Amino acid sequence: MDWDYSVSVWTDLQTGSEFDKEWDQVMPAYETHQDLIAGTRDEVLQKLANHPQGDLIKRGHDLRLVYDVWKDAYRSILPPGAKAQPWNQLTGWNCTYVKRRNIFTGGCNDMPDWRTEADIKNHNAFIARGGK
Repeated sequence: MDWDYSVSVWTDLQTGSEFDKEWDQVMPAYETHQDLIAGTRDEVLQKLANHPQGDLIKRGHDLRLVYDVWKDAYRSILPPGAKAQPWNQLTGWNCTYVKRRNIFTGGCNDMPDWRTEADIKNHNAFIARGGK
């Protein structure tokens, strides 16, 4: 994992459209060449070093992992019974849940907003219902 790239995805790509643009740029190479990601770390890095799209493939791998962390953190604030709070205005346990998952900054109110329109609608409905 390229830690600096991964942190920059989290801190610099703040909107869904910014994230989608990066996804569209790197994921085709990653998805086409996933077979190169098999093996030990050293074997994989050697294969990618010799591949013309090696950097894009590595970025695709890392981008997928960053998204998985984001998705896990996002889901942690939406379970039934959770306190309904606006985006990036978390307190209490909601903040704690996100901090535990946010390996990039350790914060709870600095998550990029990569929610889809449906996610935003569901989150707003969740808030309107008071978290029920």
